Amino acid sequence: MLIVTSDKDPASVNIAERLVQNHDFKETERIYCGKPVLEHDGILLVHIDVDGIHARDLDRDFHAETIIFASRHSSESGQRSLTVHATGNPTNSALYGGRPKSLAWADPRRMKTALLTLNEKTQELGLNGYTVSLEATHHGPTDLEVPVMFVEIGSSPEHWNDRLAGEVVASAVHSAATTQHVGKPSVGFGGGHYSTKHTEANMNQDFAIGHILPKYFFDQFTPEIVELTFKRTVGDCRTAIIDWKGIRGGYRSALIEVLERDKIEIVKI
Repeated sequence: MLIVTSDKDPASVNIAERLVQNHDFKETERIYCGKPVLEHDGILLVHIDVDGIHARDLDRDFHAETIIFASRHSSESGQRSLTVHATGNPTNSALYGGRPKSLAWADPRRMKTALLTLNEKTQELGLNGYTVSLEATHHGPTDLEVPVMFVEIGSSPEHWNDRLAGEVVASAVHSAATTQHVGKPSVGFGGGHYSTKHTEANMNQDFAIGHILPKYFFDQFTPEIVELTFKRTVGDCRTAIIDWKGIRGGYRSALIEVLERDKIEIVKI
């Protein structure tokens, strides 16, 4: 298992410091991007010198089951948030790393672990004012041939440097690296970028949701990307969790046609 932090990212530096402090990571003799690789109970922690969205070659340089990026999250609202998401660019746009119309592998059970741990630790440590949420699939990297997930602190420099937020996310990253929660691997469709209904379903029901294609994806809807979300999900994924009111009727019909043709289980939320 590989945890990746970026020296270009203040939230990532914050989380890395909490990981080393709380989980006894030790330096190894291996050097990567000019810094020692750290290790704890078989988990590797590396620092890279680019933002995580532009990471390359980690799958070849490290034979990891899943790569977990500790990262910042930015938003215009500046809302305090702790988020988990898979990576990929489901539309023609690729403004933030990766290739357009390309998805990374998702590891939904480890994503579920991260989400549940974020929720648990925010309450346990009294981290007030932060929302905990899944996000829709977005940004790079898209070309690493192992599952990729981001666990993030949002959404401003004040929050990125919040030591308590860093501790919460460090716990979630470490939990995801060591544990897979039980849950039916699923793909989410519809709703906004912050997937409230999918977050609730992931927390409170027997689903483990990886990729999420939100309502804005359907403006560039292609059946091939819908099918790719299932192919690029670990765990024989055959279940679609649909925010029924979060997709316009015509687009919803087109989605259902693809899912029924491929014999995908449909769950309405």
